[in-house]
Amino acid sequence: MKEFITRTVTAFFLIIFAYGIIQYVPSLYFSIILFIIASLAVRELVKLTEPKMFSYVLAILSGLLIAASFTFDRIPLSVGVFGGVFATGIYFLATIRQKEKLDTFIRDMGIHFLVLFYLYLPLYFMLELKKLGPNYLFFMIIVIAIGDSGAYFVGSAIGKHKIYPVASPKKSLEGLIAAIITAALSGWLSIVLFPVPVEPSIAIATGGVIGLLSQLSDPVESLFKRSSGKKDSGDLLPGHGGVLDRVDSYIFCAPALFFIIMYIWN
Repeated sequence: MKEFITRTVTAFFLIIFAYGIIQYVPSLYFSIILFIIASLAVRELVKLTEPKMFSYVLAILSGLLIAASFTFDRIPLSVGVFGGVFATGIYFLATIRQKEKLDTFIRDMGIHFLVLFYLYLPLYFMLELKKLGPNYLFFMIIVIAIGDSGAYFVGSAIGKHKIYPVASPKKSLEGLIAAIITAALSGWLSIVLFPVPVEPSIAIATGGVIGLLSQLSDPVESLFKRSSGKKDSGDLLPGHGGVLDRVDSYIFCAPALFFIIMYIWN
């Protein structure tokens, strides 16, 4: 009961915080907040993966290049991506001076690229959704939240067929189907509460797709935790684990929803 109360109180404040920054904070300041959140997730990911050579300065620099590309229209995304890749290459050229360090080079450089392409780049599509209009972000958040709830309650009640026990022992086929259905229905609910110019049928279909992607994104993040023997990515959020645990679904869903809106809704 105590854990449930802790989770509920934390969730309440997270909802208020998310609503406030999405609805009222200008894009520039939203970008700064998003950068801080992504950087906290980076810190947790690094703790889980434990690279031998890792530069937080380089990671922050790469993140800033991605942030600048999304924030300022005059800076192409390719500049931010290439800048991060280039800076990473230069860092390892400057750092590796002994053959012994080559033993972990591939892993260490891979984790730097993981930070760039798994966290900063996909999460910054939330800023793109915000630029389209706050209601697009609300659409994603509502669909993911309701889909996750559907998966949890149905999976807990009747879930018998495990779909990926290595990463997520509690996830079941029944829960996955419930997530897709409830997420699809919440696509319609979202455009009722937060109107956007899209046909209800398309919103429902999009909700189902986002619900499926959310259920796939979560176990990918869980693999990092399972491989390091951890239950949560961190303990920053009482009752909810770490920041990475809270943003994992958006890693797949934010870019997907943006491209769906740009190429299917429009």
